[in-house]
Amino acid sequence: MKKIAIIAPCILPVPASKGGAVEELITCIVNQNEISKKYAIDLYTVADHSYELKKYSCTNIIQISPKGIISKLDRVCDKYYRSIKIKSAKRLLDKQIIAAFMEESSKMDGSYSAVIVENQMSLAIELLKRTGFSRDYPIYFHMHNDVDVYRTPKYISTLVSNGVQFIAVSQYIKTQILKYSEDAVVHLLYNGISLNEYSMTTRIDDGMIRFLYAGRIIPNKGVMEAVEAFIQMLIRVTPELKNRLIFEIIGFSDRLCSYEKKIFNKAEKYHENIICHKRLATTQMAEKYNEFDVVVMPTVDEEPFGLVALETIAKGMALITTNSGAIPEVVGDGAVIVDKNSDFIQKLSLEMEKLAVDSDYRNLLGKKAFSVARRVVEFDINSYYYRLVNILDTECSQNKISVIVPIYNAKNELERCINSLLNQTYRDLEIILINDGSTDGSDIICDNYKNVDSRVRVIHQENRGLSGARNAGLDASTGSYIFFVDSDDYLEADTLDKLMKHLIECKADVAACGFVQVFDTLPDEPFTNVKPGIWSGREAVMQMMSNNNLCTTAWNKLYKSELWKDIRFPEGRLHEDEATTYKVLYKSKIVTYMPDCFYKYYQRDNSIMKSGLEKRYGDYLLAIEERIQYFKKLNEQHLVDYSILVLLQYIKYVYRNVNGTTKGRARTQYNELLGKYGVPKSISLRKKIALIVFRIIKA
Repeated sequence: MKKIAIIAPCILPVPASKGGAVEELITCIVNQNEISKKYAIDLYTVADHSYELKKYSCTNIIQISPKGIISKLDRVCDKYYRSIKIKSAKRLLDKQIIAAFMEESSKMDGSYSAVIVENQMSLAIELLKRTGFSRDYPIYFHMHNDVDVYRTPKYISTLVSNGVQFIAVSQYIKTQILKYSEDAVVHLLYNGISLNEYSMTTRIDDGMIRFLYAGRIIPNKGVMEAVEAFIQMLIRVTPELKNRLIFEIIGFSDRLCSYEKKIFNKAEKYHENIICHKRLATTQMAEKYNEFDVVVMPTVDEEPFGLVALETIAKGMALITTNSGAIPEVVGDGAVIVDKNSDFIQKLSLEMEKLAVDSDYRNLLGKKAFSVARRVVEFDINSYYYRLVNILDTECSQNKISVIVPIYNAKNELERCINSLLNQTYRDLEIILINDGSTDGSDIICDNYKNVDSRVRVIHQENRGLSGARNAGLDASTGSYIFFVDSDDYLEADTLDKLMKHLIECKADVAACGFVQVFDTLPDEPFTNVKPGIWSGREAVMQMMSNNNLCTTAWNKLYKSELWKDIRFPEGRLHEDEATTYKVLYKSKIVTYMPDCFYKYYQRDNSIMKSGLEKRYGDYLLAIEERIQYFKKLNEQHLVDYSILVLLQYIKYVYRNVNGTTKGRARTQYNELLGKYGVPKSISLRKKIALIVFRIIKA
């Protein structure tokens, strides 16, 4: 059984005993998981005595008890954040919750299959910070509300850069996320209701025409606008119809705020037609709906989903609402939608009047609403859990991997390489051996393997170099995934199996592993970073340029083959990986890195990478200058700056490791390129100073 974590907002208890839309949905997941037993769930939620009445076999409830001073300070901070609306809000409680998460996860053998953070974006940010922005499990942020002080564009950008995936409750919320980060991976999971509990309303005709608003009495809900629209209608209609019109407003608090008082006072002037009520319990409201003909939901704020609107049309009631957020996608043509952005009160009033005077129109709209609510299967809460499972599903299907092996005079190491591929525990392989004009008998070895294993394909061609051989392999590949192996290197037996599972689990486009340098006589030498990571494609390019994890090598990565469409290695040049890998990473949505050194990178004295810097120097500079221009065209100034930094640092490296004319050429080119591009603005001050100092000292 796979283990997942769900981190609740820790505002109300889960399982829900005190209400809360998010809490009710999490409870639905937990309850349905008890039946399906798909996951072992660690549920991080606020402490509550009600849990003593709940017994779960598949869910471990980890209770967070907020300290008194923390709760008080968070309430004060909340008022501050909401008043200025320019900060990315956070809570002191977040640290306590994530501390509990880190302690619990440290006891595990391995990692969670997935971690879902519910609606509190600062919690997800705190989780990334506590892990040092390094983890080997996918994180999903389930976004139930619109962008605000607790779900800011800055937070969204940070989550996306670090490979966090989003679950949006509506297409509207998905659009909002993508507006602030077009690289975001966003899954759609509509909220829902139990449709089988909603039957057509049983309104008894008493000669009256009753309108209803039910909900919070706050400005964003457009309650005042609804009252003014109703009053306009009263003024227009005949006295006989006026006497039959009632508008009931349910939702006033025990102690009226200033906004509630304004509405109450206005309603008092028309007390025969407008009636104000305090809040009613959910069970009372369910019955209360049967007394009304039309529900008015005049929200002027952007609704992230529109659960009340869905409940209303599910009852088969005539609904007047607005084009706010996700409401139009929820109600479809099952409600009257008023444009809140233009002459809103007048238009709302006219639509109220149409429904008031035409009973056939009301009944027809109600029947259509009832049908619309049931037309979209995703609106049924009974499918909610399984729709979430489809998002989290990490089953590894046997998708073919095309393993591309460029070969040139590698007779001594070739059999070790090919055997490591044939012995992979992942069996659905297409092993493409490209004999690139070998003269040492490597071609015969290739043909022998083709005759003993049907997965082996051999391409014989005149020598085109490493790039030409790889390109031939790409052109011939038929797999859904691509993996490169150099002919003198080899893999551990479960390399492709583990990379594929991790790629699918993380919903990634590229999965990279660590590698170790192996020698004939010396001990193996791990080369790559020991910290795992998951990033967006853009951030992966940054990691490639600044850390020893992804690296620029083509061969320690499993790629979706579609990434290589229109991308090939430059032929006739060295440093082909420097000229190519960044393009593939940048195209990716999510890139993940496993630090396990599955790839064995064989070192010998006459390898290309050990050959003189003088021979490779020009091709490296060309590759990086191409990268600078590539990102300039994309307006990616941050990536441009770091590409310039890579270029200048490489020249410094060459200067320190060569002699003669190449040393002088390196010094001249450093000065010219620093003058051409200037000191990159987005790098650290320390690095800026180092670039300037080197120019002065070596001038």
